[in-house]
Amino acid sequence: MKIAVCDSGLGGLDIAARLWQKGGEGELLYFNVWPEPDRGFGKMPPEERTAVWERAFDGMMTYQPDLLVIGCNTLSVVHRRSRRFGDKRVPVVDIVDAAVSVCGNFLHRNPEKKLLITGTAETVNSNCYKNMLVEAGIAPERIAGLPLPGLATIIENEPGTAAAAERMKQGKAEIPHITDFSDYALGLCCTHFGYIAPLWYEIFAPDSLLNPNEEILKEVAFPQGVGGIKVEFYSKIPLSKEKIANLKFLFASAPPVAEALENYRYTPELYQVR
Repeated sequence: MKIAVCDSGLGGLDIAARLWQKGGEGELLYFNVWPEPDRGFGKMPPEERTAVWERAFDGMMTYQPDLLVIGCNTLSVVHRRSRRFGDKRVPVVDIVDAAVSVCGNFLHRNPEKKLLITGTAETVNSNCYKNMLVEAGIAPERIAGLPLPGLATIIENEPGTAAAAERMKQGKAEIPHITDFSDYALGLCCTHFGYIAPLWYEIFAPDSLLNPNEEILKEVAFPQGVGGIKVEFYSKIPLSKEKIANLKFLFASAPPVAEALENYRYTPELYQVR
């Protein structure tokens, strides 16, 4: 079996590592579909963002995966609005349902608590998660959003450093109506955000961190076998040695994932951006 995991960046590697740790036999392909070194999906107008994602999707299909896991909140939201949603070539699991499930279950179990959804501007401002939670019976006044554009890039380049903490503090200052975050759970609706879990607790002091990166794999696994899982990493853009070194240590418990990151395949022909 061949399972592909994709992200616009390296946050989805956390999901790939969790999938490898579940064991089994097959091929695990990771695709970093970040479009251009100096311009990601977040800098594109909505129409272009969707069109570029569709071309990225088609590029990954040339590798003939049996299942595609969209390990990116932004691209999951974009996918659901695109012409590739419901594509018959491959089953797709995106992180939207996982995030709604984790956050919704917490709010149902804790009716006195509230939720702060954090993520990219596209993810938070789409109101996708909020609308789905309201449909699931959560009162809208219990849900707030905090877009943190740029934080994922900082985490990739300088994980756990003062730069990430400063960006988080700036975001916190943008929501002065929330004075006590102990009343809130934080929905980490960007796959990068779990890499800096200690900083969330230090800066926001939330009731809980809700990370859908595990939930997305609830029904995803390789078949049992003794052949192991071969991991390959493909990137549309070149990755610096510094970025690789910054993140490689995070995958010590999944050595083939760390090795695939270090020996990634630069694949500019994966798809055409323009």
